[in-house]
Amino acid sequence: MKKVLFCCFSLLFLFISCKNDIFYEKMDTIKNETWNVNQKLVYEFEILDSLQYYNIYLNVRNSTDYPYQNFYIFLTNQFPSGLQIVDTLGSVLCDPFGKWYGKGSGRIKDNKFLLRKQVRFQQKGKYIFTVQHGMRDENLHGITNFGITFEEFKPQKK
Repeated sequence: MKKVLFCCFSLLFLFISCKNDIFYEKMDTIKNETWNVNQKLVYEFEILDSLQYYNIYLNVRNSTDYPYQNFYIFLTNQFPSGLQIVDTLGSVLCDPFGKWYGKGSGRIKDNKFLLRKQVRFQQKGKYIFTVQHGMRDENLHGITNFGITFEEFKPQKK
């Protein structure tokens, strides 16, 4: 019995210690699984430490009713200085044969895409990320949620 308890606590400690620190995370729900092209999702966060590195992820939750293989967004980055940069980003949600990527066993699939690896924000202050879908449909069906996660990156010490 003691061995079983020891193994359980060891596994629990291992899972807790391996998790990256989440600096910022926000997930928006797309009402009725229909994202209008004019609907902007806004993510605001404050950078206080300009020496910290982050891994940035885009989180896409789609239903199997999503009519396309790929998914495009327009991402506007607004810096504390007021400078804005717009990126067009694409990702693949299923293979050419219709097999969905991501986690989930039912009709909803969760995907987590690495947007930027080990990025450092050189200006302290408020950043604003604004996201719009970049597909041709005015009303894009099948996207249930969209979000952004910032994980603090901590280099391994040698």
